[in-house]
Amino acid sequence: MKRRYLSLLTRTDALALMKNAFPPAGGSVTIPIDKAEGRVASDPIYARYTVPDASIAEMDGIAVKSSETIGAGEQRPVILTEFIQVDTGNAVPPDYDAVIIIEEVQLDGSSCVIRKAARPGQCIRPPGQDIRKGDLIIPGGHQIRSSDISALATYGYDKIAVRMVRVGIVPVGNELISLGTPPGPGQVIETNSIFAASFLSRLGALCTRYRVVPDIPKEIIKTLNRAVSENDLVLISSGTSAGRHDYSAHIITRLGRLLFHGVALLPGKPAMAGEIGGKPVVGLPGYPVGSQTVLRELVAPFLVSWGLAPVPEWIIRGRLARNMPSELGYDEYIPVSVGSVHGCPWVFPQPRGSGLQMNMVRANGYLHIPLAREGWEAGEWAEIHCTSMPHQIERTLLCVGTKSPGIACLANCLADHAVMLHTFEDLPARALLTLQKKSCNLVALHIPDRNPLPRTLHALRNLPAVIVHIGRMQAGIVSRTGAGVDDLPRLRMINSPAGSIGRMLIDQLLSEKEIHPDQIYGNSNEVKTENAVVSAVRNGIVDAGISSSALAAEAGLSFIPLICESHVLVIRKESLEDERIQTLLHMVQSPEFKQSLQGRYTTTWTGRISSFPLELPQVTISSDEGIPQP
Repeated sequence: MKRRYLSLLTRTDALALMKNAFPPAGGSVTIPIDKAEGRVASDPIYARYTVPDASIAEMDGIAVKSSETIGAGEQRPVILTEFIQVDTGNAVPPDYDAVIIIEEVQLDGSSCVIRKAARPGQCIRPPGQDIRKGDLIIPGGHQIRSSDISALATYGYDKIAVRMVRVGIVPVGNELISLGTPPGPGQVIETNSIFAASFLSRLGALCTRYRVVPDIPKEIIKTLNRAVSENDLVLISSGTSAGRHDYSAHIITRLGRLLFHGVALLPGKPAMAGEIGGKPVVGLPGYPVGSQTVLRELVAPFLVSWGLAPVPEWIIRGRLARNMPSELGYDEYIPVSVGSVHGCPWVFPQPRGSGLQMNMVRANGYLHIPLAREGWEAGEWAEIHCTSMPHQIERTLLCVGTKSPGIACLANCLADHAVMLHTFEDLPARALLTLQKKSCNLVALHIPDRNPLPRTLHALRNLPAVIVHIGRMQAGIVSRTGAGVDDLPRLRMINSPAGSIGRMLIDQLLSEKEIHPDQIYGNSNEVKTENAVVSAVRNGIVDAGISSSALAAEAGLSFIPLICESHVLVIRKESLEDERIQTLLHMVQSPEFKQSLQGRYTTTWTGRISSFPLELPQVTISSDEGIPQP
């Protein structure tokens, strides 16, 4: 029977156990200095040359004997006939002990006039002023910077020895396929080893990625033994959980000893570590976000204890816009987006999930919830670990509301102008409340042309804001079979998110078409996004739902329009002076942006700015199914 992780070590205890079990190992490798930035010098490095190796001029001017300039002044100029013209960096002959800058000299053929005496050593760099041969440049263990590289080159080095740890990465899993192979049903492209190699190389590790190994113990043992013989540290990617094909803990125990299996880390709970042949073997979770968290929070600090370079880190303080609850007893790391709103750095969490890689891509930082806390409350200030440069965070706009293709196009356009747009899905009324509290920069809304959402309009009425029109799009019935309104009583539908246009239309259809509530799949299990509605229809979980025409087209599903909706942005008037908002308005009103919406939106009103009461384009209603025609 395979061992299950029942007791969990804290991250601190797990790291301490690894450090105590494995003293520093590894070696060094010689690399060109232009590749050395961020690496750690393996030994002290001493100057090969004296710099400067002779007395040299600091400025353009004339080299003189200072004793011959005594008494020179504005009223008592001195004429010199023995001097040498020198440029910056020229050697100064031993008989001369000062340099007078050219601006203070009046040249006259073979003589010159000076009006200021020179002191001995003036404007001269003596030999060894910078460094002498044999002096220490940098000690062993020093993390090399760009300025160090310049100095090393000056003092005689084109290559240096840096610390290096050999890390072998063994991906395991029947479902994994190599990069470049299109995945089939149930297959996943193996990427954890790619991230691990990229991430750990920044520390100075020399990484070897082994071929994907199927979930066959004999094959895993063969590859693992080879990796242990060829490396200082081995990582097993996947196979660390408690499933029937997770063999990593059993194999480590068979070949050596298991130090621990399970860490109070979210995501990353299945992490393990053991010893085979005197070398550390670390098991990484199979889910990408969990794997990345274990590498960052466990493996990287362990390698730093072996002398490799720490990962550069920027920490800022931000104010939380949402509650972030957490399970007591776990160190949890949540990807977040931070943006500046009226000078305050506000923080929004990305959805949690160990398999959601795109949340790491969308985030520009992460928040740590310590194991002794049950989370953070909205409004609190917390430390945010930046995964983007701080200046990029200052250029980030936070948009709350309904996601749409228009917002995605706008984000792409803004990125070309160094403005990052991060969007978070939320109900219209709650999104507008966030804007009212000045916790976000703008709100994205979908407003139907008929029966506009009353709570939304009420919230808009109380905001000193402007409305920026993106475009108009149809909403309607999405299905795999081309179902129309008359077909709905015979179909299983999924409910749209509360407060959405889809929910409004479903409620209307329930009353008009006498559809029984039991036919609404989501009545007891409501989906949270419009994308979830389309996914449920596409995967055959339900027969039909309500979505926008754009999402239906992207999913390759049939679409019957019911209503038109205006996609708009809501921006506080006081934000209109913000340079980022001005860039956004310029972009929305540009021909290039309107062109990018063609085929998905009606763009007659694109870029128009209006105030409340809200202006909406007029529509005509056809006589057959009440379908608005844009």
